[in-house]
Amino acid sequence: MMRTLMGTALVLLGAPALAHPGHGHSGGLSLLHLVSSPEHIWPLALGVLVIGVAAGAWLYRRRSQR
Repeated sequence: MMRTLMGTALVLLGAPALAHPGHGHSGGLSLLHLVSSPEHIWPLALGVLVIGVAAGAWLYRRRSQR
């Protein structure tokens, strides 16, 4: 269930960033483009937040079981 949910989230978050202006001018796959473009920053920040919350919940559950 969790793999399906995470896979769906990754597909939905990545889809809007596929066709925006700026690709092809400064290397659309470069790190500079990914961190300087608002179309990439918000999904990246949201992904980091989700992963951080999931890791925190996992650690909390693991420590509470001891």
